[in-house]
Amino acid sequence: MKKLLFLAISAVAVLALSGCGGSSDDYYIDEVKYHVVDQDGYGVADIRYTCDGNTIELTDGSGGFYFYPNDDCSLQLELSIVDSTIDDLFIENDAGGGVSNISYECTSSLFGRTDIDGHFEFDNVYKDDICTFQL
Repeated sequence: MKKLLFLAISAVAVLALSGCGGSSDDYYIDEVKYHVVDQDGYGVADIRYTCDGNTIELTDGSGGFYFYPNDDCSLQLELSIVDSTIDDLFIENDAGGGVSNISYECTSSLFGRTDIDGHFEFDNVYKDDICTFQL
């Protein structure tokens, strides 16, 4: 009887320690990071963004924002952070290269695709402009 009980406890322990066969880190494997940078190559921090309607986040010190492939990400371009009359903005990858051909549309009625340097147009002269990128 003791051997059977020991065998049953051992089997339960093995199953418990083996888990489900995956790691919670697997969830983040496909996540991508791009950066919003200005004309001088500096990351623009504190831009509010949301991807596919999830929670509102802020770009980090490098202008970084996180998303999953095929997400639509909206960047709220507030005048207190960037000014369309003096700032040019670009989308760059982690290596510092411009990301071209990203389709976008802004509430200011500007739309198009990022150019070879990742540049995009926005207009926040009269109110915040929200540009949505189809990533």
